Amino acid sequence: MRGRFKPYLSELTIRDYNIYQRYTRGVRRQLYKEYGLFSCRLLHHHGVIYALLADSLAGRPATCRVERVPGKLRRMPTMCQTKGIWMAARLEVLMNWHRLQECKWKNLRPSKKLRWVIQRFFLSRAYCKAARDVPALERLLRQEKAQIEAQMELRSRDYALAAEPICNVFGAIYSTLAPDDGARKNMRYIGSCIGRAFYLMDKAGSYAADQRYHHYNVFIENGLSREEADANARRQAIDAVNDLARVYMMMDFKLNRSLLDNIMILGLRNSVDPLEYGGEWTGTDRELP
Repeated sequence: MRGRFKPYLSELTIRDYNIYQRYTRGVRRQLYKEYGLFSCRLLHHHGVIYALLADSLAGRPATCRVERVPGKLRRMPTMCQTKGIWMAARLEVLMNWHRLQECKWKNLRPSKKLRWVIQRFFLSRAYCKAARDVPALERLLRQEKAQIEAQMELRSRDYALAAEPICNVFGAIYSTLAPDDGARKNMRYIGSCIGRAFYLMDKAGSYAADQRYHHYNVFIENGLSREEADANARRQAIDAVNDLARVYMMMDFKLNRSLLDNIMILGLRNSVDPLEYGGEWTGTDRELP
């Protein structure tokens, strides 16, 4: 669940850049208001995508206000008052909590063990609140976590079977962003493709650590070397991104179409197969002139 994707900066317009930044501040501020300062510091790029997709599919224009940025004294334009931002905050807390639970205590260095304890302490209350708000999604995440552990015990060599639990998680998350049943099926498929791509890239990236600690890794089970695993993961991830793009182009987004095209097509492709040097997102919070 560690994969992330971002806008492709080289092709991003100033208008879309500012919209993305305002949504980023909106989700961060929602996290701050409901779950505290610590939770908003753990914001990943996924939360912003969740808010954009939900609001754009439903045609809900966000209210832009000048608000204080959490943790800073500056006041900047911030999107607020949408259901997409509300849902994104809860999804971010749940996903951060489950990322934390994935860590193997015995494999952590002392400094990381201390960080793990601190994060668990400060995030536990936020997690309990988010789980009460979206109990169905939390039950699904727990079920898929059990399925992941079962897959590790089986040590399957089938790529589709190994990626299935993560595909189900992302499929369920993205389906909750759809405003009606017509879009829900397509969003589930899009989420499944993203989950498959991120799972394979994560497993290729953790090849050395999994080999050292004898953890389950589908590429190791298939007898691939580190270089072969990287090439295989990239090839399968690109196939998943291409499948996603075909379904995505059929979706009816009422708002922010150009921004979402940049993220879902160029940004996602760049995250699994860099398009060119300098295309990485800088992560700055400043408005362009």
